[in-house]
Amino acid sequence: MTTTDATRLTGLDAALAETTDALFALQRPDGSWEGRLSASPGATADVLIAMHLADPVGCRDLIERGLAFLLRTQGADGGWGDDVDTEATLNGTALSVAALALIAPDAAAEQISRGWARVEQFGGAEAVRDVERCSLAVLVHFYLVLAGLMSNEGLLRVPIELALLPAPLRRKLTFAMPTAMAWGLMCAELLPAGRARAAINRAATPPAIAYLEGLVGFEGPDGGFVESPMMSANVCIGLTLAGLRPDIVRHCLKYFRATIKPEGAWAVTRDLEVDATNFITAGMQHVGLGADPRVAKAVRWIRAAQRDEDFIWTGAPPGGWGWGLPSGWPNSGNTGDAVIAIAGDGHDVRDEQVRRGAQWLLDQQNYDGSWSCFAQVGRLATMDPSFAMVGKARSPKVLYGPCAVMSAEAVSALGLSGMCPPGDPRLTAAYRWFAKVQHPDGGIDNKWYLGRTAGTGSVLRALADVGLAGSPVARRCISWLRLTQNSDGGWGDALGPGRSTVEETAMAMLGLCAAGVDPAEAMPSRGAGWLVEHRGPDHLWRPSLLGVYFLELLYRHDHTANGYALQALARYRELVRRGGTTSGAFARPPWTATPDPGKTV
Repeated sequence: MTTTDATRLTGLDAALAETTDALFALQRPDGSWEGRLSASPGATADVLIAMHLADPVGCRDLIERGLAFLLRTQGADGGWGDDVDTEATLNGTALSVAALALIAPDAAAEQISRGWARVEQFGGAEAVRDVERCSLAVLVHFYLVLAGLMSNEGLLRVPIELALLPAPLRRKLTFAMPTAMAWGLMCAELLPAGRARAAINRAATPPAIAYLEGLVGFEGPDGGFVESPMMSANVCIGLTLAGLRPDIVRHCLKYFRATIKPEGAWAVTRDLEVDATNFITAGMQHVGLGADPRVAKAVRWIRAAQRDEDFIWTGAPPGGWGWGLPSGWPNSGNTGDAVIAIAGDGHDVRDEQVRRGAQWLLDQQNYDGSWSCFAQVGRLATMDPSFAMVGKARSPKVLYGPCAVMSAEAVSALGLSGMCPPGDPRLTAAYRWFAKVQHPDGGIDNKWYLGRTAGTGSVLRALADVGLAGSPVARRCISWLRLTQNSDGGWGDALGPGRSTVEETAMAMLGLCAAGVDPAEAMPSRGAGWLVEHRGPDHLWRPSLLGVYFLELLYRHDHTANGYALQALARYRELVRRGGTTSGAFARPPWTATPDPGKTV
């Protein structure tokens, strides 16, 4: 080891000690981490409208707090973004204006006027009606009609006949489906209908209600629809205006009270506690703290969060993990990360929970070798049903389709758990899909984060985890990351050229370290330096607005930043110690075969 390496390790050791201490201080008594999502003006406006329509008296205290949040977070340009102190968006601005105009038209008259002026700058009513410019056009237009700011000309009907679709198509709407069912019931009740339409409405109403009832049963008394205040608000509004199921409406109102944030606002979804605990636990294991009782408690919590029932709403089998409790939907990303964390605790597929989680991933693999988030996509179920809700197909913007990050998490889990040895045909199919979607310059898109860095770094890490660090796809990923490193040493294309973020820098570094790049090279050394230097006074990192929730709504998640950055620095330290090899107990578990690093598919 050179003097330079020793100096570098000393600095990394100190940084990791400070960061792990800070994270342990945030660990909850049950072993998990909260995973705080940013407050969303758009989600807050949606919830306010729901409470105002359903129970304005009983929810008066919550409504007042939410209105105060919107009033103090309006931007200097009159708009609202998807988060506070971020660039205004048409979705965030129009939703906030609608809530203020509906609930406090006199008290907030000046703010409404400024907000509507910002909507006009986005293109006004014409832009609101255009699903290409306003991704939440169905919601936004309707709320502005309720508030008296737009006419109902061009108002889109949400067709209740979605409840009659064959299950493979209905499942592809994934977490849009609860909104579709409730708003379909509302449209059936409120909008004019001829004889044929009335017959369709009568036929579709019972299965639509049964769908919502079933989800309430899955959620239990404390859950929300899709574990989301925003989706729960949509269900509450639809059923309230349809005059149906006041019991489900009360269920939603109870959920709003349970999920309000200290600042008086709501996030697009409940906090991502499973994500947070998975990410941080894996980071602690990479640091070398896997035997620490606090990490062992986190692993036990992850085990307890595994779902034991079929999830009929997406067709998923038992054995998966969702993003939060009690009712996050099982999905490929959380399941892959949970399997990785349990495997990092020293367990392979001989462990029943690891085996079930890995089998869940295999059962959910798409026909083309990829993975989507929630639902498996088969050869015959390729139609995009979202056109029925917005008047045209929006395949690039819906989230049921394959995702590089989700696929990468699944591949890593299957390899590190020992479920799929090198050369397994399921991994070969995944590799071929990565090769298919990789751009000629080596970058790879994904659906759940902005930009290409997240997809490219995640795929590189996954390929290295299954012994394909020397494959053509991996080499092109490395080349792309080399060419796109920013001048400050970080990575990031999500927020614009040259704007490095913690999440993207960490994901790039994870891929490079897993692939075994030379730690003495400037590229990984500068990336690690950027991460160390960009911690806050609390030794943790600040998240960026690059997570994609649904139809272009964005969010920030504190422990996506902290967990991935911790993993990246720990894996870089291991790379330095081993002189550029990645053969560690965690990076290459003893139960997996050691493949030829130069092998290609």
